[in-house]
Amino acid sequence: MNIVRSTGGRNNSDNYKVENETASPSHPISRPTCSITELMKKTNFSKEEIRHLYRTFKQDSPSGQVSKERFVSIFTTLFPTGECYRYSVFLFKNIDRSNTNIIRFEDLITTYSLLIHGSIEDRLGWIFDLYDINKDGIITRMELFQLIASIFQLILPVGKLNYTPIINTIEQRTDELIHAWDIHENGFICKEDFIQYCLQNETIMRSMNKLKSGICL
Repeated sequence: MNIVRSTGGRNNSDNYKVENETASPSHPISRPTCSITELMKKTNFSKEEIRHLYRTFKQDSPSGQVSKERFVSIFTTLFPTGECYRYSVFLFKNIDRSNTNIIRFEDLITTYSLLIHGSIEDRLGWIFDLYDINKDGIITRMELFQLIASIFQLILPVGKLNYTPIINTIEQRTDELIHAWDIHENGFICKEDFIQYCLQNETIMRSMNKLKSGICL
């Protein structure tokens, strides 16, 4: 599909309409509320990069928005032998910063921009927010346990997470990270302590660089 002209007063080079994209009362189409030029300023992506991302987004989500259920369905294809629901819901919440229960194109491209163009502190902050499940600014032991368990579920065959040795491994990993990240021994992890620890850890810094270089447009 190619981006072509849209109706309305915007310059033809500053619109999102996709070839053969037709809205109807039964199949409404949600388009970005800001122009490509505005997104270029906000995200540091070029016009062609934004258009490419939009075409890809519309191929997976013709309606122009992604529900939680649809997001889980798409994510499940990446880990067919694991259980993806919990982790994909945590990830969905970290992209849906407006808490609307849908992901719009603006939500997705803003996340891409932060992970690709953001500072190391910005990217670490995004990861902290992923662990901070209820978004109250701290990570509790229970939140950390739940996130780690959801990662185990991604890579283990469905049903095996009930095995006692695996639960014990998750508990141990949770305790190790709490000890490392809770610098001031508050009983919880704050963002400042998390970022400070990560910035001083060479292994984490190498992983962050790999994450940045591994994101493909």
